[in-house]
Amino acid sequence: MAEPKPVEIAGQPIDQVQGDIVRLEQCVVQHVDADQAQLVRSAAARIEAEWVEIVQGAAQVIQADTARLRNSVVFSVRAEAVAAEQSAAVALRAGEITLADSSAGVLIGQNVQAGNVKAVVFIGRNVDGQVNTMLDARGALLAGLAFGAALGALSLLGALLGRSRR
Repeated sequence: MAEPKPVEIAGQPIDQVQGDIVRLEQCVVQHVDADQAQLVRSAAARIEAEWVEIVQGAAQVIQADTARLRNSVVFSVRAEAVAAEQSAAVALRAGEITLADSSAGVLIGQNVQAGNVKAVVFIGRNVDGQVNTMLDARGALLAGLAFGAALGALSLLGALLGRSRR
């Protein structure tokens, strides 16, 4: 059986690329659908693959079995396993997560190995290493209570002002 021939594209904008193995360098792409995708100094709106590697790149949405990020920025990653080094994500959710010198807005994982990791919100079952969070469980509860009280006060004030105008 013949080995699949990779799709290799460099230095151009692409609407969509599909293949067993996709390698992009210095490209901008809307959608990647592949078994294996490798992006180097490239940006993608959406990546769907079994295995993804991004080096010095950016992506909006990644859905994969395995995702590897190095010196990259992503908006959302959903995978079975994620490994990231010197990268940032707004939202990251995976069963197995290994992070080094990285940050995330929301980090959710079953098994997390962390080295110099920062997150705004972190939910993890088994953690090896330290994740520095801006909001722990107590902080999130207090922030929610304060936000709810502020909304309630504004609502009450609006109702009182509405009655006084009548």
